[in-house]
Amino acid sequence: MPTTLGELHAAANRNLREVLSNTLMPEDAQEQAVVVRQLADLVRHLQATLESVGERPRRANPGPATHLATAQSALRRTAGRLPALDDAVAALHHDTPMARAVQAAAAVQDLIASHRGQDGIPVTPYALAFTERPARAYLVHCSADLAWGASRVAQALSEAVANESTAVQLYVARGSLAQASVLGRSTSDKMNAAIAAFPLVPPLDPRSALSTDAPGSIAAHLADDCERLSRAAFEALHGRGEPGLSGSDVQQLARWRAMSNLLSGRALLHAAAYADPHTAEPLRAAAGHLRAAAQTWQQSAARWHRVVDLSDPRVHPNLPLPGYHLARSGQFNGMPKTPPHPALITAHAHATRIGQLLYGMTWTPETPGRPAERGAHEVLADAGGLAGLTHTLYRVAATGWQLATAMPSVIRRIESTLVTDSIDHRPPEAVHRFYPLPGHQVERLTERIEDVVEAEQTAAASILRTAPQTGMDTARARLDAAAHKQIRSGQPWLPIGNAAEPQSSSTRPPASPARPSTAAARSRSTTVTRRPTGTPATPGAVPPAGSGAELRRGRSK
Repeated sequence: MPTTLGELHAAANRNLREVLSNTLMPEDAQEQAVVVRQLADLVRHLQATLESVGERPRRANPGPATHLATAQSALRRTAGRLPALDDAVAALHHDTPMARAVQAAAAVQDLIASHRGQDGIPVTPYALAFTERPARAYLVHCSADLAWGASRVAQALSEAVANESTAVQLYVARGSLAQASVLGRSTSDKMNAAIAAFPLVPPLDPRSALSTDAPGSIAAHLADDCERLSRAAFEALHGRGEPGLSGSDVQQLARWRAMSNLLSGRALLHAAAYADPHTAEPLRAAAGHLRAAAQTWQQSAARWHRVVDLSDPRVHPNLPLPGYHLARSGQFNGMPKTPPHPALITAHAHATRIGQLLYGMTWTPETPGRPAERGAHEVLADAGGLAGLTHTLYRVAATGWQLATAMPSVIRRIESTLVTDSIDHRPPEAVHRFYPLPGHQVERLTERIEDVVEAEQTAAASILRTAPQTGMDTARARLDAAAHKQIRSGQPWLPIGNAAEPQSSSTRPPASPARPSTAAARSRSTTVTRRPTGTPATPGAVPPAGSGAELRRGRSK
């Protein structure tokens, strides 16, 4: 499963406990210097986390950030009294529990930063979670837990060092860390525990489904696909990301979403066949809602019949071959080969992975017929049990809701480039085969989208209702509920300078995260690159050969 805030904090705490329980503090001064510097790095990352939610050192009414700053100063003085770092000794501590705790604390900032672009603008609806006090209180509480573990490490070090002055500084650091922990934990009654499910957003670069992938990795890849599609939907909703979704992308995306929901419903039915009657009934009901959502996606895609987007005419009606004189005169141009949007490639891979989970790793959407399903125990083992399967398929439906909500904005944005050759609404003055899509036909494209939104929401809710029987974790659903409410209310994108208290539009900004990793920087990029022409496995229907000039100029009926 993808890394979440809760998992990172749990990993850091687990490693701090291991430092104290499974090992003794080193007696060598150089090794002690390494541990002190690692402890200082951990405190620095805790400071950065608190600073990102508006907690800064202050003289009046000092809070956790003030005591962390005091501890950091004491640790720097301690490091100055110990020998300089030796590279050979430092290398021995590269993969120790203390080093892993520092890495987990540092990754918190990269995880939060992955939800914002280079300009500080959110690229997912979840980035806005930290504009609310309960979400920030969760970060403060988790930092307090880590500060308590760090204080115990400082105390153990103070008992191991030989120099009395060094021990005094470590004692000061221990006291400050303990005080920061006490003050930070006082926010526990105000925090939103669902923020533990706050996810890492991977880069938009799609990852194809391969037959060589390990079956046990399917659930993790499906979760990453959902995060990529969620980001693409949020960018499309607000007109960001370059290039945007085209008409061909929208049409084929609807078809792949229909297949994803259909396969998800089959997976639930397969699990229900081997479950007890009390559990099987809600699973079958959820499968029925997923099939209904698949039908609405397919109906939405059917509305694009005989509609062409001139900016990306990959999907178009069959066009007649050019005449001899047209070809000889050089007036004929081949249909431009426009690569699909990364979200479309991700949607194709997403559907393929669900099929691989159900039918085996060699399955592809082009596989003829309906192959035999894998054993239910194999499917559940690779999905993380029944709880893991329902959680994964809930994310499929929730992501579909976000994509469907963004589609009307996409269609309105590309309306000027849509043409059709439908005879039903052809204006009398039209002299060419293709003519601009009438306004009422544009509305016809969007009128089915609301049905998709409702169907996906119903499917997600029906899967959540299986939680008492399946034991699925609903923290992500609570996080989604807040994000979906912001999407529905038309919440504008907030620059990083406005991400603080929600009571006014001019509020205090959180600080930018310090030194993000390369992966997080790529993830935060708002530039979407299309796949180069000529790369294999373009998802969706393959456009027939035809004349690009035919679409631009049109041909008389």
